Amino acid sequence: MRKVLKIGDPVYSQSIKHFTPSAIEVFPQREQHLLVHVKGLQLEVFKHQVLSSIEMVARERDRLSDFIKGQELDYLMVDNPLSALLIDREIKVPILFDCIDWYDEIYLKEFGVGKGYHLLRYGLLDLLERAEKVIAQSPVILEALKSWGLKTKRAVVIPNGFDSRIFFPFDSAARTKVRGEIEKRHGFEIGDRKVIVYTGKLSAWSDGILVVADAITDDQIFLVVGEGPLLDKIPDAANIIKCGAVDSSEVSDYTNLADILVFPVASDCSPIVISEYLAVGKPIVMPKGRIEWLLKDGDTGFMVDNNVYSWKNGIKRALLNQEKIGARNAEKAKQLSWQNLARQFTQFVLEQ
Repeated sequence: MRKVLKIGDPVYSQSIKHFTPSAIEVFPQREQHLLVHVKGLQLEVFKHQVLSSIEMVARERDRLSDFIKGQELDYLMVDNPLSALLIDREIKVPILFDCIDWYDEIYLKEFGVGKGYHLLRYGLLDLLERAEKVIAQSPVILEALKSWGLKTKRAVVIPNGFDSRIFFPFDSAARTKVRGEIEKRHGFEIGDRKVIVYTGKLSAWSDGILVVADAITDDQIFLVVGEGPLLDKIPDAANIIKCGAVDSSEVSDYTNLADILVFPVASDCSPIVISEYLAVGKPIVMPKGRIEWLLKDGDTGFMVDNNVYSWKNGIKRALLNQEKIGARNAEKAKQLSWQNLARQFTQFVLEQ
């Protein structure tokens, strides 16, 4: 059995994003799902402090060296280039890089240019030289890594997925039940309006949600599930319901209630939420961009320009093709369960 030590933040992305405490409970990240289902690997985790300075990197590097002293490890796994800065070159354990974000773009959006940004950039370029194996969450990211100088040829694409125990299409009785529960919980009535739903973080990275909110029409109701600094910037309106954070087990209640699911970020190429959207069998409307390796305009929903007119038109067209698109999406999702992706992950790690 291979022994893998995962090196990372106390909560993934804490070093590259402003962090909302409940986010890890409401929208768990890749490692919480993927690694749960991994078989044949012994996984241990080393949590480091938030890395915002070279002094902190130096202190945490010493702590990691002490932690692994005397251990027999097959891989050191990182999913953040800052974490890789802790791995001294004298440590000969191979590095496994799970590349799951557009790190520099996210950091710039969240914090702007500063010392931490240059640490991140150095960490990424150094990691692309040192990693023995690389997992990319999409073919788009893998091509980018190659263009930035990825040395290893041992790379594979394993996208983000969904938990099939939670995310699946509800039948009409279950949908009616959750409709009543959600209306009561948040104090509104859907009536004959179409339901548009977003579930996810509300950080600067997702600021396109403000355009979506402006595109909602009077015959629609928009449920915004999640929290973050953007929540207060979303307009207050009778048909815009700010649901806040909900338990992760309840997220599929909201996505199953939806007629249309929306995601406002053009820069993402395999967000967990998209796999969860596909799994409940609903049309998806989101901006044109990197996600088009997975989603297709007119097939899985509609791809829009990030302006009010285009969002309105995309939602309208998706509503007209709701059942046909939803059925295709539920079928497409079958390959994206965490259970299936974990098998691919294990096979790649165990390969000689």
